[in-house]
Amino acid sequence: MNTPEPATSSHLLPVGTLLHGNYRVLRYLSSGGYGNTYAVVSVDFGQRLAVKEFFVKGVNHRAADGLTVRVSNSDNVELFRKQLARFRREAERIASLHNDHIVRVHDAFEEYGTAYYVMDYIDGETLEDRLTRQRHPFADDQARSVLMQLLDALRAVHAHGIWHLDLKPANVMIDADNRVRLIDFGASKQAQSTGGSTSSSLCYTRGYAPAEQIRVQIDRFGPWTDLYALGATLYHLLSCERPPEVDSDEYSPGIFHYPDGVGEALRRIVFWLMQPSIARRPQSAQEVIDHANGMIESPEMPESPESPESPENPESPESPENPGYPATPAPPASPRERTVKAQPLETQFRTRDRVVRRRQHILAVICIIGALLLLAAWIFSEHLKTQQPVRNVDTIVIEKKEQ
Repeated sequence: MNTPEPATSSHLLPVGTLLHGNYRVLRYLSSGGYGNTYAVVSVDFGQRLAVKEFFVKGVNHRAADGLTVRVSNSDNVELFRKQLARFRREAERIASLHNDHIVRVHDAFEEYGTAYYVMDYIDGETLEDRLTRQRHPFADDQARSVLMQLLDALRAVHAHGIWHLDLKPANVMIDADNRVRLIDFGASKQAQSTGGSTSSSLCYTRGYAPAEQIRVQIDRFGPWTDLYALGATLYHLLSCERPPEVDSDEYSPGIFHYPDGVGEALRRIVFWLMQPSIARRPQSAQEVIDHANGMIESPEMPESPESPESPENPESPESPENPGYPATPAPPASPRERTVKAQPLETQFRTRDRVVRRRQHILAVICIIGALLLLAAWIFSEHLKTQQPVRNVDTIVIEKKEQ
């Protein structure tokens, strides 16, 4: 998904416009492919809020009054109606959620030929903007704080059977107190009681989407889909690098590159969340919360390597027997060195899987052999039973002939 270009002034509502008789536009905030967002003030209560307007770039334009939204081409009228319905559903979904880390929707209405919804105004910036501004990765404690807040948000979202499907740093707001809130549910889907999901046009951001989303396997979407995106977001915060694009069932060696100082615990959580296989990922936000709080151990996580700072780990970080990370104050590893050191972590997963499969195959062979032996014993027993009476009859016939 490409970053949308800034909207031109002809696409925007004029400052001072009064919406729904209550919300006066103060200034323009941002635009996406399907809408413009404005800072507004409630005339009735003096409350500062934000309003999102449905406006499809390339499809809509303003009428001569500078307010009314028109469809530029009659061929796009049906598309506009479908997307407008989707926009309403987005507002309804957010309004159904009540969590400190999810933006709240206060009102929704239609006016000037389109639809609007009113939400919290967040005096802050996106995680993406903060990374750009500070020009260095998040510290471990900051990243862990963001992780736990977003896990709390996802727990609430998933409890309503909703998948966000576009979690990324650009869709998470953070304020001066480091409180984060999840925004932009435009790509979200509502699960149905039948096990399917509502159908709407799919969009995703490469690097933050797992294989089932890239392959449009809608019936396989679930909490684990958003958790993959959460892992990619966490990785970006810790490394300032774009998450790898994975559309396969296996990782290539050296897929994650971290700067020195990133703790092993967070590295392992990223590795767990971003597993290509759904079965290897955590199945719920609560499972990750419990793991992060030390309440449970992840059954899929490889055994913890020795800490680089531990005095009981005298081997050099370059030793092939040491699966840990570079010890301080070792210089930053080159890409090739990072690749070599990342191999044991993935290899442990594959080796463990091979051992489990081998044991299962051996057990299956033993069971089959045992069943065949039992069958052979039963057949032999039945054969003996049927042969004995025949021999007795032959003996009697011979004895009669001799008489």
